[in-house]
Amino acid sequence: MSLLAPLGLLALLTLPVIVILHMLRERRRRVIVPSLLLWQLLSQSHAARQRRRLSITLLLLLHLLVAALLALALAHPQWDLIGFGRQRHLALVIDTSISMAAPAPGTGGSRLDAARVRAQSLLGAAGGGSATLIAAGPQAQVLDSDTSNSVRLVSALARLQPTGVGSDVAGALTLAEASLQGRPNPQIIVLTDAALPALASELATRGTTVPLRWETIGGDLDNRAIVTFAARPASGAGLVQVYARVVNYGGGALRTVVRLYGDGTLLDARPATLQPDGEVELTWTVPRGIGFLHAELDGNDPLPADDRAELSLAMYRLARVLLVSEQPAALERALRAVPGLELTVVAPAEYRGNAADLTVFDGFLPAAWPSGGVLAIHPPRDATLLAAGPPAPVSGEAAITPAGAALFEGISLGAVEFGPATPVTPPAEAVTLLSRAGQPLIFRWRVPGSAIAVWAFDLSQGNLTSRLAFPLLVARTARDLIPPAAPGSALAGATLSLPVDPRATIVEVTAPDGTTTPLTIGPEGYAPVTFDQPGRYTLVELAGAQRLYTAYVGVNAGAAFESDLRPRPVPEPVAAPLARRERDKAVQPLWPWLVALALIVILGEWVYVHARRSRGFAES
Repeated sequence: MSLLAPLGLLALLTLPVIVILHMLRERRRRVIVPSLLLWQLLSQSHAARQRRRLSITLLLLLHLLVAALLALALAHPQWDLIGFGRQRHLALVIDTSISMAAPAPGTGGSRLDAARVRAQSLLGAAGGGSATLIAAGPQAQVLDSDTSNSVRLVSALARLQPTGVGSDVAGALTLAEASLQGRPNPQIIVLTDAALPALASELATRGTTVPLRWETIGGDLDNRAIVTFAARPASGAGLVQVYARVVNYGGGALRTVVRLYGDGTLLDARPATLQPDGEVELTWTVPRGIGFLHAELDGNDPLPADDRAELSLAMYRLARVLLVSEQPAALERALRAVPGLELTVVAPAEYRGNAADLTVFDGFLPAAWPSGGVLAIHPPRDATLLAAGPPAPVSGEAAITPAGAALFEGISLGAVEFGPATPVTPPAEAVTLLSRAGQPLIFRWRVPGSAIAVWAFDLSQGNLTSRLAFPLLVARTARDLIPPAAPGSALAGATLSLPVDPRATIVEVTAPDGTTTPLTIGPEGYAPVTFDQPGRYTLVELAGAQRLYTAYVGVNAGAAFESDLRPRPVPEPVAAPLARRERDKAVQPLWPWLVALALIVILGEWVYVHARRSRGFAES
């Protein structure tokens, strides 16, 4: 039961007034005497000294009952029928973002621990109906659903852990509504710490078809965090510029020390003063040769996970490139300008299937595609790997296909002349990136162990090598055939599809806690990696027993929208008509019944008083 106008309960102050009036009213007995002069013989002082005592009479009880009923009616009570006398179908959404690892004051545990306890209580009160448990982490997911008992759900609750930065509450509500589709008496309950700054905008225009209730876990906590940790190459000598931003999410000033470590060795320690709701920006220049950095704050706060930030400095994936050409000058200059490439140049007659991460063939093709990345330029007519005809002049401008938009972004081809093109029939699985008059000029595809791109034109017959577009196109094609380096850092809870070496058969991911997980590589050469723990991850690409590539990724919990542990107001979503109808059926006002009952009591009192008065007159 809830009260729409709680101030109406102030009318209960009339109860002691009624009691006092009953104590003060005169009490007389009806006595028939021959003369009023006989009253003078009574002792008045003795009567005055008598203590007044409250007599519990039926009239007093009726007066008190009427006053209490009317006071309660003024408060406009309403009775919520959800879960009363019938089964309730519940969807329970639990926020599992990193901020839920902060302590919940007065519980001795974290906010997530408090949410578990509350969730168990709600499951126990479900009344035998169905229940669905949904985790609202960076990606919302249904953990379990049970229609018979809550044993499985309690077990799933015990396994819940903070899963990363951000909480997809909007997605969780969509899953909750889907789980309650067609079920009578549904309800969604969200348990969150309300550290969700994007929630208001997400739900401002979103309707809900199911009654929704929010329950806030935890309280207002001050926190400080490293919310930005990044690096970029500095000019000269291979130096690296490192940047960090530290924010104070609290109402008091504090002093701390920011320490920077390189490959586990302390590089610098700087004191920093943080004003209330203020921030400090720090920069360092670190020498070459350092592969991994981490920064940390001095001291303890409610959320230690965001007091440390990690970053890998491996900005490029080092790759061996083999150029096979009779006239390599232009291609050699362009390839040597690409960072991270180790170039070797050989003539076609010297090619022996040399192992390389990327092999570039200019006017020559071997009998079989080598493993790794392959760029074939101006394939010869007698090639067995491609069906090529004699070069033929084709008029018209080169057209970039939708699939080639990323490769040619920002590259102008207006003044480029490609010259005669080699008519090549692409394989059925090939994707055309650039064409002219319907004839493919650049296309690519994958075969097991190799990623292949073809330039079906002769560089010596056009002006491409003299244009700015040439080195850009060479660099992008090389980076498209050689997977880029793993990201230096990521936010906890992020899931990334990382491109891997085409020769790789498996990717092993080792989490900060030491657990190693093998990943399956998709047909397009991507491996989905989920970083669900703050710390350093190790990624290893393997071709059988051969290790092709090892990378480190720093996973951080500090973020401007997550490290602020102060709760925000949780908005009520816009209720859809179906939700309103369901709520109207479930909630019934009680004040008309209370008023009617009060009138019945008043009528009963009148009947009682009238009956007593009539009996008194009859006796006299």
